[in-house]
Amino acid sequence: MATSNFHNVNASSIFAVQLEDTYEYDDLIDNLTSEFNSHQDYSTVGKSDPNELRSYSSTSIGSFSNSVMIGDDEISVFVTPVVRSGYYDGVNLDWHVRYYVNGYEDDFYYDNSEIQSLVYGYVDFIENLFSQY
Repeated sequence: MATSNFHNVNASSIFAVQLEDTYEYDDLIDNLTSEFNSHQDYSTVGKSDPNELRSYSSTSIGSFSNSVMIGDDEISVFVTPVVRSGYYDGVNLDWHVRYYVNGYEDDFYYDNSEIQSLVYGYVDFIENLFSQY
């Protein structure tokens, strides 16, 4: 029985990066952080990866976030890029989304067009940068 090298959760493709050592890993994190910093909604403070598995450890690389008012509720969206280690070698670039309603985490999937547009805008930006690596 074979084990998959990468644990991909949300990304539209497997963005695999072959790394030779920890210096290349640190360089990848620094380069991605630098590229993400060009976006006005990016913060270096990230959310932990809810999809992390023991065999596929992960590192969050900041978060893209914004809030939308829907009625009396403030919906905050956090899209967090993730570097997840491969089972055998290399890393996989992925992302995850978290929603907060009035400051409390909410697992409800918001089917609001404004929120969807916000999430897809961040995801397009993130995956476009991932594809360069």
